Amino acid sequence: MQYDNTNSGAAFKKDNANPKAPQYSGPLNVNGKDFEISIWEKTSKAGKPFLSIKVGPAREKKSFNSSPSPTPSHDTDPDWI
Repeated sequence: MQYDNTNSGAAFKKDNANPKAPQYSGPLNVNGKDFEISIWEKTSKAGKPFLSIKVGPAREKKSFNSSPSPTPSHDTDPDWI
């Protein structure tokens, strides 16, 4: 049985030197549509900790197994001129 990740998400701790970058990020699925979440740990003016969350479009998945498109060659492509 395959896991159904509809209406769920996950946030992973990020090691980033940029202080403005989110401390956590990860995938989020809402009603079958994929998003990317970013989360920052912040402190309110009253001194209380809270999480600031941003939801954006999902990142495109990179395929490392796909072959690059063949480059036309003047030896094999008659329209190379």
